Amino acid sequence: MRLLVFLTSIALFSARSLAVHPVKVSGSYFVDTTTNARLQIVGIDYQPGGQSGYKPESQIDPLSNGSICLRDAALMQRLGVNTIRVYNLSPTINHDLCASIFNAVGIYMIIDVNSPFSGESINRKNPESSYNAGYLMRVFGIVEAFKGYPNTLGFFGGNEVINDESSGMVVPPYLRAITRDLKNYIAKHASRPIPVGYSAADVRPILSSTWEYLQCAIDGKSDDMSRSDFFGLNSYSWCGDSTYQTAGYDVLVAQFSNTTVPVFFSEYGCNKPAPRMFNEVQALYGPLMTPVMSGGLVYEFSQEDSKYGLVTINGDGSVQLLTDYDNLQGQYNKLNLTLLQSSNGKTSAPTPPACSSSLITASSFYNKFDLPSLPDGGQDLIDNGIKNPNQGKIVPVTETSVGQKIIGSNGNPITGLAIKPLPNDASNTPTGDNTSAAASPSPSKKASGVRVQFNCYAYFSGLASALLLISW
Repeated sequence: MRLLVFLTSIALFSARSLAVHPVKVSGSYFVDTTTNARLQIVGIDYQPGGQSGYKPESQIDPLSNGSICLRDAALMQRLGVNTIRVYNLSPTINHDLCASIFNAVGIYMIIDVNSPFSGESINRKNPESSYNAGYLMRVFGIVEAFKGYPNTLGFFGGNEVINDESSGMVVPPYLRAITRDLKNYIAKHASRPIPVGYSAADVRPILSSTWEYLQCAIDGKSDDMSRSDFFGLNSYSWCGDSTYQTAGYDVLVAQFSNTTVPVFFSEYGCNKPAPRMFNEVQALYGPLMTPVMSGGLVYEFSQEDSKYGLVTINGDGSVQLLTDYDNLQGQYNKLNLTLLQSSNGKTSAPTPPACSSSLITASSFYNKFDLPSLPDGGQDLIDNGIKNPNQGKIVPVTETSVGQKIIGSNGNPITGLAIKPLPNDASNTPTGDNTSAAASPSPSKKASGVRVQFNCYAYFSGLASALLLISW
């Protein structure tokens, strides 16, 4: 009987998705809502297929196919990442299985609420024309779709909407308005606070003004709903054998040293020269940067036209690891996890500066804080919610083994790849694995042995189910 109970518990364990603890913002840190431990983002930008991978009319986006997510989550788990950023998602597609898979392996998600399609983002040249009730329905729909997952770390309200000095003169108040609207909607319709932030282009003449504009508090009130909860920076300044100084990381640390919100790289990883060595990883997670920066997300998981990928995804669903994957894994394996995990969240949040034109140092940047009012119908959406929302939820993850063919960077197959569900409340960390090195040549025709990959989850699940049937 005890054996039956034991095996049954294993079966139940294998069939459910254990949850990470949700994350919140505490001053300039991301922290675990239960343990108060600081979270350093060790992540990857995830958009397989690039923009062409977003086909909402066909119910396809990066988190719509559980088999693909299982494959990629297994590779990311071995790589050692704890966070993904996902662009271009549909509010009407079911993402439950993908979100649950990433949750089971301890990987958080930062979700972009916009897409490049017409009506699904703010027009940087004429933001007023695109800020309407239809646009709000789309971004609120993304909130509905992802608010129920504990591993939803936050939402990006915009990505590089300000990308030059001309857009810096018209876009800023609309970014704060969108942040305000998203946070008000979350407060009204979600069971927990979910941070909302911005992903900025690394345009140095206006970078400081962008950050100051978004992190300050209008009228000095720290609970200002239009204030950004975090600030992401898309930075590619470290190339090849750069250093902390030559890449300008020292300048960034000095600039953000008094930040009152978490700051991290929402994209990084210059691809010239190739392959990338990712030497900047040791600086980013080292003692000079971790007091100020909260980690970063490498651009990007899959090889697309821009050649920033860690893996190549073939038309048949098979995956070839690239040297970039191996090099990044090697850098992650050298991280001082004791340093990253030792600091708790700040006990008292720093007071944000009161918004003032004096904070804006760039002459070609909007320096007023007169935000646009909600468009017609916007307040009704916030008060009553969007109609027929697609609300995501965690579901059981019953399959752990990857079915697609995986090839190491050395050209040899990787066998037995599977996700390893983590204990409740655990986020993923580098494991010291060398995934490509584990790949071995296919056995020759003369070989008589057959290699069997033992999947304990599947085995004990099946055994427990059989015993249950016998007991009845």
